[in-house]
Order: sequence, then C-alpha cells, then structure tokens
Amino acid sequence: MTKGYIITNWTEDQGLGVQLSYPQDLEVDLDDMMRIFYAHITGAGEAGNVLVRLEKARSNVSSYFTGMESENQFMINFIMELGEDPEIFGEAVLSEINQNIIFYLKNIKQNPANSLDITSELADYLKNSLSYLERLKNLTKEQVMAQIYNSEKGRLILEILQEKPQTKKDLHNLLEEKTGKFIPNIDILISHFVKTDLVRQDWIEGDSDITLFLLSDFIIVRRPVSKLIDDAKKGVPNPYVANKYIEIATSYFSNYTPTEEDNLKIAHHMINPDVFDYVVLFREKSYPINKVPRGPGETFDQVRTFLATLEADNVIKIIKDESNVEWIFLVTDLTAQKFYPEYLIENIRKAVTEDILKKESAIKHLELLEQVYKK
Repeated sequence: MTKGYIITNWTEDQGLGVQLSYPQDLEVDLDDMMRIFYAHITGAGEAGNVLVRLEKARSNVSSYFTGMESENQFMINFIMELGEDPEIFGEAVLSEINQNIIFYLKNIKQNPANSLDITSELADYLKNSLSYLERLKNLTKEQVMAQIYNSEKGRLILEILQEKPQTKKDLHNLLEEKTGKFIPNIDILISHFVKTDLVRQDWIEGDSDITLFLLSDFIIVRRPVSKLIDDAKKGVPNPYVANKYIEIATSYFSNYTPTEEDNLKIAHHMINPDVFDYVVLFREKSYPINKVPRGPGETFDQVRTFLATLEADNVIKIIKDESNVEWIFLVTDLTAQKFYPEYLIENIRKAVTEDILKKESAIKHLELLEQVYKK
C-alpha cells in the first residue's frame, strides 16, 4: 500500500522544510529528505524526477522537484513501500498529479489570506489521489493495455518488440538509449506486457539472459456502441432521443479517423477508474442525468464534472428529450483490441537475413506465434 506524500520547500535562508504531509502522521527523517534533495540538485539542479530508496524509512520515493531556477523550489515526494515502483502507476499519471499539486502550492503562495482553506483543499486532493493510485493496481487487462499506450516507455517497448525478440538486458539498454532516462526497474514495465498476454518470456539454449517475444499486438480505438444502437433502432428509451442518438453516432463515425493524439486521450480516460466505470456503465443503457448511479460518497456535482469531461472528448452526449429531460448516451466506446501480429513473420525473416537475430531465437518466436495462431 502506498504511504502518502511529503511536500517540502527549499529557501536560501531556511533551507529545506516540510510544507505538508499527508497523512499528517507520515514522517521521513530530515537526513533522508536531504538525500532526496541532493539527488535532485546534483548537476544543474533542473526540474525533474528521481527515484530514491530510503532504507531507514523502508520506503521507495518518487520525487519531483520544480528546479532551482523556479520561483519556488518545491519537492513533491510520493512515498511508497519498498517493493513498489512508480512504473506501477505510470509516469503520465504521476506527472499529472504533481502538476495539480503545484497548482495548489502556487495558489497558497499567491493567496496567503486563504492559505488554510487552500491547504485543506490540497489535503483532500492528496487523499483522493492516493485512493486513485491504489485503484490503479487493480486494472483490467483492457485498462493495462491502455496504461501501456499512455506511457512513453510502454509505447517504445512495443515498437522495439514489433521488430524482433529482445533479451531483457538488450531491451533495457535500448529503452534507456531511446528515452535518455535511467530506468531502475525494467521488470515492472515488462510485467504489464506479460499480464495482458502480449509478451512471452522464455529461455534460448546457450543464452545467459531471458528473451522477450511479442505474441499479440493491440490498438486503442473508439467503436460504435452496438447495444445502444440496437436499442435506439427500437425507439429505446423513447423515439425522439433514440433518433437523435443514431444521427449523432452516425455523423461521428462517418468522420472518425484514429490518431495518436486521440488515442492518448482515450487511453487516459481508460486508465482512470472513476471515469472508465461510467464508460462501462453506459455501454449497457442510457440514463436520465438525475438517475445516473453514483459511487459511495460521490456528489451529483462530481458526477457532472466527469460527464462534462467525457462529453468534451466526444465519449458521451447529453441529449434532451421533448420534456426537456437530459439523457446520457455513450456515443463512442473506448477499447483496447488485441490482434495477431502477422507482420512479425516478415520482420523475423528480415532480421535473420541481416544477421541481427539468431536463428534459434527466430525459430522459437515462430513456434510461439504458430501456437497463438492455432488458438
């Protein structure tokens, strides 16, 4: 289980001080905090992330520093258990949370008269963020594929394995070379591919390292909601909104072309459990807006916020009927669809011909692909 957040601030006159801890009883030794700070400022002291292992606190810390050149030198420390790694949650997710925290911190600095209220709001945000991060550990296979796509490292691993099989060490080296970043734990990244049955790990006789074979590929895509379209053709929930829905869905998909920008937007929604729960709910039926089921402790305003985000991204549409009742319709279903990577057969042949892939690895890969194809 994740432990929480410790936010510190560096000033020339007072040095490093803790601005906020959540939960309040979460403590890390000041010497350990300084270790993290020095890890950031070694070199140019630029904005960025570091991962530090704290033996005394028995914690891994994913820390973001705003940089020595920033107006306020904030350090946001996400405290995890020793066995946890930030890659479990995804770099993009943690980056978004960090940026939201910085927004609150700047607001506190700019509005000292309201600092207590804003700090209380920040504490609530941290509480909700930790609950959200815990839920990311239990994503479905479909959501894990979206998590892979939502990650720069995940997309790069997929691109590398689309060419030919790689040993774990070679993949690690290529990934660091292409990203220009130190990657402390390649196993967490690989586990996402194994969990979704995209990759098989196996040994090749004579090799000292395990080899990774891509057996399935996937795409992130929007698709029509067949269940709702079939219902609408029958006049459900009522003829007026049903006809409107068919018009909207038909118009959208007649002009729909997948793009990386849109796919990243889809993936972002898919890995957000709160948002994706509504997508799954709306796959089955439309709802009057005042009867949309709410989660424990969720307010109607919070639901409205989720719905507004989904409508802005053309996922749902709010349609008013003749009585001015607002109905929620899922216009585009968000999915990760696996497919057989037939292109790999030619890529493997080419790699062997160019002498960049051993014959033993090629044979093993083709045998594994044949097994998948037969299934």
